[in-house]
Amino acid sequence: MEVLKTISKEEVVDLFLKKVHPSSKIRSKLSVHMVSQKEPPKGVSEAAAEAFENLVHQAFPDLDVKAWKASIDNPTPSIVDFGKSWLPLLKSDEEKKLLAQLPGLVDQHPVNNDVGDYRKPGVAYIEDRKAFKDGLIPSVDPGPMVEWNDLPVPRF
Repeated sequence: MEVLKTISKEEVVDLFLKKVHPSSKIRSKLSVHMVSQKEPPKGVSEAAAEAFENLVHQAFPDLDVKAWKASIDNPTPSIVDFGKSWLPLLKSDEEKKLLAQLPGLVDQHPVNNDVGDYRKPGVAYIEDRKAFKDGLIPSVDPGPMVEWNDLPVPRF
């Protein structure tokens, strides 16, 4: 605690600028990107969208079944986005009940390239966390940045 009283603001700022600040030439950093293991929402193929349009048209012929396309520019939206695009069109509870049939239609008409592997070449992916941790080698202790006997002596 006594040592902290001897450190000046300039020394702290200097340490920050050298070791932490992004513009420092000697700073180091680690970048970790995580990919969720949760399955992404399924995509709605054009065939599934058309089947849903037909379903809605048969049940409610007065509804404009092509109006949902105005709110989505992706030809194969996710099932979540597809459902949200229909919500403004399906106003009554009876109409909204049709959305419950959407997952079955998506399963019947899957998107051809609906793959969940987002791997990039040249990137190390950790599959087995325990094996990865067991393979880590402890780094060498760099020792103190300043020898204790080299610390400035308080002036008071």
